[in-house]
Amino acid sequence: METTKVTNEIREKLREPLPKEAISQHPTKKFLSTIKAIYVVERLNDVFGIGGWSIKYDIVEAGEKMIVAKGVLMVPDFGIEVEQYGGNDNPDRGDAFKGACTDCLTKIGSYLEIGINVFKGLTDTQDQKPVETNTDKRPWLSEKMLYTASQRIKAANPYVTTTDGDDVLPLTPQEFLEKLKKEFQMKNIHKHALETDVEFQNNLNKK
Repeated sequence: METTKVTNEIREKLREPLPKEAISQHPTKKFLSTIKAIYVVERLNDVFGIGGWSIKYDIVEAGEKMIVAKGVLMVPDFGIEVEQYGGNDNPDRGDAFKGACTDCLTKIGSYLEIGINVFKGLTDTQDQKPVETNTDKRPWLSEKMLYTASQRIKAANPYVTTTDGDDVLPLTPQEFLEKLKKEFQMKNIHKHALETDVEFQNNLNKK
């Protein structure tokens, strides 16, 4: 099949700066930036046309914590074929599979110079924050309020003695939290109380 050479004009279209909203600060690695995959898709459509390119994914690793995908992008009219890998460790397996594929796509895009300024570290995202997923703006329950509420809930739910002779509160940590939320009509409980399930359970069972 006869192919068309990638001209300088096409290359310039591929490497045009992405809009500001396409780039955000990495949610955990603050020194890195991330590119929303849909903007890579849009750039490919703008340059090669819808149906003018395709990508095939294969899952090469599906471990307990990490999903790794291999992607091959093909643009037949220009003889382009780019292979790259992407990974994702989202605890939601469905999101992890999707995330691995979109990570793969943005890496492939870098080989076509899509978002090249981002990969060269020329984009400043210090003032760009990760997208806020929690729209609940109610304040965190303070430590003092947490202590007061804890004592009141414990008084309303007397400790019971187990067969091992231990005194425990007849509430699970989740039930305890739900009572706190209901009492204060707050979604957010003080972070310190939720650092670890073990610590929270230990504090819960203290008289």
